[in-house]
Amino acid sequence: MQEFAFGLWRLWKNRNEVVFNGVHRQLLELLESWSRNISEFRDATLSATEGKQPRCRPMISSLDRGGCRWEKPAFGVLKVNTDASWCKTTLRTGVGWVCRDFAGLLHGAGGLGVELCHSATAREASAIRTALMACINYGYDNVVIESDAKVIIQMLRHELPHDFSLECILGDIEVLVRRLRSVSFSSVPRESNVAAHSVAKFVFKKGHEFGWDCIGPEFLFNILAQDVNLSIRI
Repeated sequence: MQEFAFGLWRLWKNRNEVVFNGVHRQLLELLESWSRNISEFRDATLSATEGKQPRCRPMISSLDRGGCRWEKPAFGVLKVNTDASWCKTTLRTGVGWVCRDFAGLLHGAGGLGVELCHSATAREASAIRTALMACINYGYDNVVIESDAKVIIQMLRHELPHDFSLECILGDIEVLVRRLRSVSFSSVPRESNVAAHSVAKFVFKKGHEFGWDCIGPEFLFNILAQDVNLSIRI
């Protein structure tokens, strides 16, 4: 919430400088000012309350939950989380992806609920393939692909040999990667992948293909807000 508030304040100050003073600042300058304002405010808050309100420090620290929360990518990089939902009996699979930027803002989300996969590992690889196809279609060319399927990520990073049964999907992924400017792969805990999991469940239930822009579906809003510590809920 602090980051969001200071971001709005910094944008407003920049707007006033443009309108009243004719000063046009570069985007990186605004980001640096934004980060500096947040740090100065937090330092001042801790200094003012030290020794007077001993509960203040742990309350501020509690906003950072450690490694199980979704983490923002670096500036200029888009993070695309992927996940899949699968029925072992019918083999039907729903694959979902969610793309966000360095501020945690949604750029797009989507998924496909009609694929067939022969195994749990195949469904996760298929989710990554679908996400990369979306990156190409939407013009996301500098991305980090995140998944909670650690084994698949290790295969894509050449830390493990390829599973022969997944060779077709993994081959498709390698072809798609070459069509993008920069792609890296990262494995995360399931708790850090809740947004993509919710999309995968939704498309699996509906059994259709879906795509959303930066507005996103209503069911995703609260998850995205929680991932960046916003208290707003709908």
